[in-house]
Amino acid sequence: MIISSAFAATSTHTAEHSLFQDPTFWVGVAFCLTVVVLIKLCGKTVSSLLQARADKIASQLDEAAKLRRQAEELLNDYTVRHNTIEQTTRDALKEAEERAEKLKEEIQKDFEQKLKTREIAAEQRLNRAAQEASQEVRDKAIALALQISEQILSEKLSGEAGQKLINDAIDALPELFNERAA
Repeated sequence: MIISSAFAATSTHTAEHSLFQDPTFWVGVAFCLTVVVLIKLCGKTVSSLLQARADKIASQLDEAAKLRRQAEELLNDYTVRHNTIEQTTRDALKEAEERAEKLKEEIQKDFEQKLKTREIAAEQRLNRAAQEASQEVRDKAIALALQISEQILSEKLSGEAGQKLINDAIDALPELFNERAA
């Protein structure tokens, strides 16, 4: 019941007042006009501020893209340099290993050559020493044999028989020299 009386009061009230007499309507119209005027007056300013902000953001994005390209180029450049240096290092290491191997072989050959030379020299010294020892033994044996034979001859061949042997030996000397010379 209360609702029906309120509804009834409103419908009589609406019939008496028109839309143009309602203050709410005029407040709404004034608000809309204020918004339209504000949009017209401030629209260009807000639009230019927004455009400036958009331009600034676009410029920052362009600069960021440019910096990214530069960073990528630097990265590629450093990657190429790194790979080049790495390859150069590998090549240098390989070359050093080859040189070390060649040097090792040369040193080993030199060592073997020196060892052979020393062995040959030692053998020659041993042979020379053996020959000298043999010669010394022969010389001593000859000297001893001569001494003994001289002693025997002097004891057994004394006098005329000894003199005859000496004369025959002296006469045979020219023939011995001729045989040795030929």
